[in-house]
Amino acid sequence: MNTFLILILSLPIAYLTVASFYQLVLALASRRYKSPKLGKKSKGRTLILVPAYREDAVILSSTEVNLKRIPQDNSCDYLVLADQLQAQTVAKLRAMGAEVLEVKFEKSTKVKSLKAGMDFKAGKGDYWHTVILDADNILDRNFISTALQYRALGYRVLQGERLASNTRNAMEILDGLSEKANQELLCKGANQLGLSSKLTGSAMVLDFDLFKLVLRMLKAIGGFDKEMELILTAMGETIQYAPELKVWDEKVSSTQAFAKQRGRWLESQYTFLRKSIQPATRGLFRGNKDYFHKSIQLALPPRVLAPAALLLFLGISILLSFNFLVGLAGVSFVALMASYFIVLPTGLWKRHFTQILLALPGLVLAAIQSLGWMKKSKKEFLHTAHQFQKS
Repeated sequence: MNTFLILILSLPIAYLTVASFYQLVLALASRRYKSPKLGKKSKGRTLILVPAYREDAVILSSTEVNLKRIPQDNSCDYLVLADQLQAQTVAKLRAMGAEVLEVKFEKSTKVKSLKAGMDFKAGKGDYWHTVILDADNILDRNFISTALQYRALGYRVLQGERLASNTRNAMEILDGLSEKANQELLCKGANQLGLSSKLTGSAMVLDFDLFKLVLRMLKAIGGFDKEMELILTAMGETIQYAPELKVWDEKVSSTQAFAKQRGRWLESQYTFLRKSIQPATRGLFRGNKDYFHKSIQLALPPRVLAPAALLLFLGISILLSFNFLVGLAGVSFVALMASYFIVLPTGLWKRHFTQILLALPGLVLAAIQSLGWMKKSKKEFLHTAHQFQKS
C-alpha cells in the first residue's frame, strides 16, 4: 500500500520539482541579462493595430493619449479595429485622428480583427513593422523611436515590457507581480540562455511582412500569442525581449476577472502543448531547440497553484512519513519561492506585504475556479473588460 501511495505522490511532486528548478534557472539567468546596445534608428513606417472588442470604456482615453505619443511626421498609422463599438465611439475616434476599421464577426476573436486590419492596410503603405496593442494600453513616449532602434539592429520580433497602470487593490498588485515575474523569467531569463522570449499578446513589434505571413497561419480563439510563439520559433525566428519598449497595461481588479482570464490562458496553453509537442520534438532532432523549448514551456503548472500544490503534497508526505518526498517537496518549494524573490521588486511586495498576504487565499481559490473556465474558452472568446487608468 505504501509503495502505491509513494508512486501516486511521486509523479506530481516530480513534475512540480522539475518546473520549480527550471524556474529557478531562468530567475538566475535573468539577473545577468543585458539589453543590446542601441544606436541609430531605422527609417521604416509603423502600423499600430489596436483590436477593441466592446471596449468603449477605455478606447477613447487610451487613443487620445497614444496619438500624442506617436511621431507626428506621418510615419506612423494608428488603426483601431472596432468590434462592436458604439457608433458615437467610432465617430469620436475618427475625430481624434485615428483610423477606424469597423469589423463584425459571428464569433469574435482578436486574430480575426488583426487579419481584417492587415487586409485593410494591404497595399496602402510601405510599412516596415507592425505594433500590436490592447485597447487599454498606453504607450511610453519613446516606444516608437526605441522600436526603430531595435529594428535597425536586425531584430524582426520584439516583445516590450508591460507595466501595471493600476495598483489600487491587492488583486491588481498580485496580477502586476505575476506579469513582472513572467517577464523576468520567460523573457529576460530565456533570452539570456539563448532562447526566445515569450509573447504577451500586446506591446509586440513584428516585421510587417513576417507578421502578414504568420497571421495567415493563426487560428486561435484565445491565446493567439502562444500560437504565434510556436509558429515563429518553428520557422527559426527569434523573439527578443525589449524592456525599453514600455506599455502601461491594466491589471485585473477582482478574483472573478482573474479566474475568467486565467481559465482562457490555461486552456490555450495546454491545447497548444498537445498540438506542438510532437512536431517540436522532431524539430529538436533537427537542431531547433528554441521551438522545442517553447513547446515544453507550455507544460508549466499554473503560477498561483504550483506553490499551493507543493505545500499540499509536503503536508501529505509529512503525515504519511514519506521522508524522501518530504525532502523533495520541501526543497522544490524553496527553489520556487527563491525564484520569485530573485525576480520580483523587493520594494513593491514589502510595501504591500500584509495586503498581499490577506489576498492570497482568494487568489488560490480563483486559480482553482479558473480550471472551470477552460472548457468554455475552447468555444468562445472570453473577454476581460477594462477601465481606463491614467499613466
